[in-house]
Amino acid sequence: MAQDSEDQIFQGVINEIPFISVDYFLDVQSSLALFLSHCHADHMKGLDSHDLYQTLQTKPGFFIYCSEKTKQILTDWPTYSKLGRYLKALELNHTVKIDLPDDSCNGNANKTTFCVTTIPSGHCPGSVMFLYEGSFGTILYTGDFRIAKGDCRKFQAFMSNPSRPEYGLKTIDHVYLDCTFCTDSAKTFPSRQISVDVTIALVSNWISKSPEHKVLFSLAGRGFGAEFLFVEVHRRLNIQVHISEFKHKIYKNLTDLRNAISRQHTTSVHACGEGTVSTKKHSPCFKDSSKLLTIRLTTQWHLMEGKNVDHRVVVDEGGIQRVLYSMHSSLEEIQDFVKILQPYKVTPIAKPNKVSKEKIQQLLNCEVVLPVNRFLSRENYEDYS
Repeated sequence: MAQDSEDQIFQGVINEIPFISVDYFLDVQSSLALFLSHCHADHMKGLDSHDLYQTLQTKPGFFIYCSEKTKQILTDWPTYSKLGRYLKALELNHTVKIDLPDDSCNGNANKTTFCVTTIPSGHCPGSVMFLYEGSFGTILYTGDFRIAKGDCRKFQAFMSNPSRPEYGLKTIDHVYLDCTFCTDSAKTFPSRQISVDVTIALVSNWISKSPEHKVLFSLAGRGFGAEFLFVEVHRRLNIQVHISEFKHKIYKNLTDLRNAISRQHTTSVHACGEGTVSTKKHSPCFKDSSKLLTIRLTTQWHLMEGKNVDHRVVVDEGGIQRVLYSMHSSLEEIQDFVKILQPYKVTPIAKPNKVSKEKIQQLLNCEVVLPVNRFLSRENYEDYS
C-alpha cells in the first residue's frame, strides 16, 4: 500500500509490452490482457469501474490475471465479486503461456504469445511479482514487495536452469521496481519475523495481567498486510483475532487464515476497527479503556525526523505501542535485489517524494527510467508492435 510520503507514479504501462496493463484499470479498452499483483487500493484504480466491466463483457478473450488468493479475495469482496468470471488465477512459481486474441498487436503474430510466471512478493496475502518472457525480452514487475536480502536467489523463476544452479540467473532486461523506501532514511528495517516476535511479546505480557486486559491492533482502513501476525498470534498464543465483518467475509475462505480469526468480541486480541477515539468508549469489545493496549504497525512514522532516533523495533508514544513493521523492502533490501538480478534498467513504480530519478540511479547503481504516461504512450504504440 502506498505510504503517505510516496509518489505513486506508475499507470500500468510496461513499455516493452504495451498491449497489457498492470495494476491500473482505467482506460484499458486498447489493452489485450490485464494483471493485478495484489489487493491494495493504489494498485486497483478503475477495477470497480463500469467501463472496465463493460469492456470485459464485450471483448472476447479479455481477462484479469492474478494469483489464486487474490482471485478468492476479489470473489468474496462485494465491490468486485461480479468480476469473478473474468479473473484467471495463475499458479505460484509456475510459468504459463498466454495467447492473446488473433487481432492483437496490429496482426504481428510474434507479439500475440508470451509467458508469465507469478512469484510470491512477500507484501500481503496473494501478492505476486510477474516475470514476463517473450520476443520483447525478459521483464520483471515486482508490484509491492518485501524480499529479504539474498532471498531472490531462491526463486526458480529467476534461474537460467533450475536443475543446474551453477548456470546462474536469467538476464533481466528491465525491472519495474517497488522503490517505496528507496531513500537513505529507510536504509534498514527489522525482519518481519523480528517485528512479529516483538509484537507477540507485547500482546502476551499485556493479556496475562487479567482476563479483562485486551489488545487492539490499529490498522489502516481496509488494507491487507497484517495477516501473518494474526496467524502467529493464533499459533503461539492459541488466541483468535477479532476482525470486522468485512474482513471476516474475505478471510474465512483463505485456508491459512480462517482458524486465526473470529467475530466473537470476547476474545483478547482485536483488529476490528472498533478502537478509534470515537468508537472505543461505546464498543462492546472494550469495556475498560484503562485495560486496553493499542499497537500500531507502522513504518512511515518511524522514519519521521526525531521519532525513532535509536532505531528501536517498538516505540511507546503516549501509551500507544508503535511497532516498526514494514510490508515494503528497505533500501538495503532493494539494493541487494537489484545487485543480484543485475537488470539492464529499472523503472520505479513508486518512489518517495522529493527523491529524484538521479538519486535512485545513484542508490541502485543502475540505469533508471521513469514510467511512461499512459495517455501519451498511445502515440508510441506502433513503436512496439
